Amino acid sequence: MFLIALVAALVNNVPTREIYGNINLGQIIYVFDAALVVLLVLAIRKRVSIWKLGKPDIRDGEGKARIWPFIKVALSEGLGHKRMLREPYPGLMHFLIFWACVIFLIATALESLSHYTTHFLKGDLYVVYSLVTDIFGILIIVGVLIAAYRRYVQKPDRLDNKPEDAWALVFIVVVVLSGFVVEGFRMAAFELGPHPDWGVLSPAGLLVANMLSGVSREALLEWHRITWWAHFGVYFLAVGYICVSFNKLSHIIVSPWNAYFRNLGPKSALTPIDLEKAETFGVAKIQDFTWKQLLDLDACTRCGRCQDNCPAHLTGKPLNPKKVIQDLKGHLLERAPALLAAAAAPAGEGGARAEPSPPAKDMIHEIITDEVLWDCTTCRACMEACPVFIEHVPKIIDMRRNLVLEQSQMPETAAGALKSVEARGHPWRGTTATRTDWAKGIEVKVLADNKNIDILYWVGCTAALEDRSMKISAAFARLMKEAGVNFGILGSEEFCCGDPPRRMGNEYLFQMMAQRNVETMNGYGVKKIVTSCPHCFNIIKHEYAQFGGKFEVVHHTEFLLDLLAQGKLKMGKEFAKKIVYHDACYLGRYNDIFAQPRDIISRVPGAKKAEMGRRTYRSFCCGAGGGRLWMEERTGKRINETRTEEALATGADVIATACPYCMQMFVDGLKTKGAEEKVRAMDLAEIIEAAR
Repeated sequence: MFLIALVAALVNNVPTREIYGNINLGQIIYVFDAALVVLLVLAIRKRVSIWKLGKPDIRDGEGKARIWPFIKVALSEGLGHKRMLREPYPGLMHFLIFWACVIFLIATALESLSHYTTHFLKGDLYVVYSLVTDIFGILIIVGVLIAAYRRYVQKPDRLDNKPEDAWALVFIVVVVLSGFVVEGFRMAAFELGPHPDWGVLSPAGLLVANMLSGVSREALLEWHRITWWAHFGVYFLAVGYICVSFNKLSHIIVSPWNAYFRNLGPKSALTPIDLEKAETFGVAKIQDFTWKQLLDLDACTRCGRCQDNCPAHLTGKPLNPKKVIQDLKGHLLERAPALLAAAAAPAGEGGARAEPSPPAKDMIHEIITDEVLWDCTTCRACMEACPVFIEHVPKIIDMRRNLVLEQSQMPETAAGALKSVEARGHPWRGTTATRTDWAKGIEVKVLADNKNIDILYWVGCTAALEDRSMKISAAFARLMKEAGVNFGILGSEEFCCGDPPRRMGNEYLFQMMAQRNVETMNGYGVKKIVTSCPHCFNIIKHEYAQFGGKFEVVHHTEFLLDLLAQGKLKMGKEFAKKIVYHDACYLGRYNDIFAQPRDIISRVPGAKKAEMGRRTYRSFCCGAGGGRLWMEERTGKRINETRTEEALATGADVIATACPYCMQMFVDGLKTKGAEEKVRAMDLAEIIEAAR
């Protein structure tokens, strides 16, 4: 019936309508629109002045290099909702509202263009126009109802309801419903009589129009004018509300900017401190952040995806990445008047600037507590989940830097690990092993004795000095020798890569380690490096370049898979075990290495693969990153126990890892769960060796 009516509308009539039919002085809305534009510009200008309270950021001046990446992310994340739809229910809700708003904007632009040009909105085009706008109007109401049900009935923990959330939904639905009411009065007054077939083109308006049967035409015309102006008034108030309060709906403006200025380099590669020129180390005050970090705070919509993916929060610890961002935002807005006033004050004698009045609370210790800062494992789950590209981890590291370098405040166990790195070149305080003990009986070249190698095996502190992980390095070395790889190690000349000190906040110690290692490797002419530690892999590959260390770096999973693919390594022995692979954060989320480890497992004879629910980009952290491997975990449930439980739930015989840190956490987790006799934690190199 719908198709028959639609065909009749096309054949018997030429559907169209007049944009300002029955509305006197309708064009005056352009004056109000101009006022809204002025309000919006003033609001953005004020917000930009607040962001500029932050320090300069190297992202300035990268304009041309950002255009194409922004277009790609606008298509995938903005239009396609790639990250949003990882969670189908809230993702669908936002998808419906977003696309309905986009269609309405396009429809409004077409309507105005048609009115002031050739009146092209008629016939077939008007049919499509009218039908599409009504359908998307209905969909936006569906989206709002889904949002309201989720927020006010289901009430998930991650959503903290504020009045602005309700106002946002109210404004959206009232604007749409009032539009349908206006459409209904217009159709009842102008169309249903002379053009009854047109009603099918506007199903929502037709529903309202049918409810008005029996109302006189004079009343319909009067109420059409009243509801038209009321509809515009609601729209004006909604946009004005955004401009005046810069509320939740302001993410429409801020989020694209944040996506445009997102980090285009290696994921979460930290910005070095110029130790010779820096007046302060790290971030202690809100104005110590960069302007981009302050922009981040306004981009946050409090969706809670970061919270729902944070291993520290999910195991009962004080850290909540959403709360960190929101607390910093609240502190910024509280401090902004004093900071802006101080910045605007004339310079005194000698060019000295006026100091702003002190804050009521210190940002570190009171706004963001020490415990919150030290809970972070730097796993990057929060950043991977964030649909507007907020960078949580660098902010936490910047505040840690201030705690460590300026205030000398850190957990006792962290201090012990850092002292060990400084004194012994590694964080393992209690070990009596040397850097080469793991290689006894394998005959591995040491560059000091023989630098004629093709590839340097960077062993790393944990794989070289911790008893369980030494078996990983030994297995990998044996596999390389079997494959005929000409490799060597630095031995006693290898020092800590600097990842633990840098992520703990001791930038000075990191730079000292990095510069020493770069100088050593450049001295030997090293070009290519392989390592079994994702933390060493990440920092040497992405952050050593800051200090002149430009090397080709591969992880041992990539290297082993290549050897298997070339036939240089073969597995012929049955390994009839059920294997579940754990994605290490610094290998997976940081470097997008997900397929290679799984490909290795698929080649193991007789092995069966299992997967945990939280895997690849959503993998749950083992709890060891960010220097946490050397710190006590006193609050809440231990992160490694939670991850071990997830692995055990798959019924696997072997938990496969590709990281010495993860290995430590699973070994401890299996002992805690009393499962070490039934289930083994094995590195992929060990699995390959067992299946040779």
